[in-house]
Amino acid sequence: MRVQTVLSAAALALVAAVTITGCSSARDLAGDLLHDGGGASRPCPSDDTEGGPVPDAPSASATLDPTVAREVQTALRAVQRSPGVRTATESTTNTPSTGPDPTCASRLVTTDHFRSAFTVVMEPSATSSEAGAVPTEMAREIAWTGVDLTLTVPAGTGHIATVVHYDATFDQRIPPATSTAVAQGLATLAATPHVTGLEATIPTTMRVDHGSLVIGVDTDDQTVLDAVHAVIDTTAFRATTLHGSFGNGAKP
Repeated sequence: MRVQTVLSAAALALVAAVTITGCSSARDLAGDLLHDGGGASRPCPSDDTEGGPVPDAPSASATLDPTVAREVQTALRAVQRSPGVRTATESTTNTPSTGPDPTCASRLVTTDHFRSAFTVVMEPSATSSEAGAVPTEMAREIAWTGVDLTLTVPAGTGHIATVVHYDATFDQRIPPATSTAVAQGLATLAATPHVTGLEATIPTTMRVDHGSLVIGVDTDDQTVLDAVHAVIDTTAFRATTLHGSFGNGAKP
């Protein structure tokens, strides 16, 4: 089994990592994004009802708001037609939770948490501008933070594979210059000698420096590590948190 070493934290200037996640819910979004199948409100049972809170009446299965669902599908079709895209798929999931109704402690209500996950695989020969166009195109069609994108450029001639995650960023404009800079930075590192793995995460704020970069290097030689670090400093990831561990499981 080949042992992989990753960049030592001692060799890298790190900034505090920021992890931002989010979900949509019927209550949080006041019904704008979700349809929960419920009817008119019912009187609150007596707070001294024996046996605890009373479950809300059963309702039809919750579904994503039709307008938002159309936006998601429009974005998917646009990405599928984009140059350099090999495959593009989307899945919508719901993770409901149940708790007391804030307006009626004796009644339980169900809140729906919808998320949409896009998975896009580029051609190995795709350019940085083609890869960068994917999140920009999605942001033109979607105005919802409940969308995540995993964008992969497979290994090709002269470069290893790269993966970038855009987490809940699609409620804002994503400038082509920013998304292309992310793709170009990954492409540059993917073609750098001794680099064996690359995975980046872009947070909700679209602040690349508040995201993270996992980078694998096939040696712990300090000269090589310094050279790789110098390449990172020429990319959009120059101030981004770097993550990794040595091949034996030790943390750098």
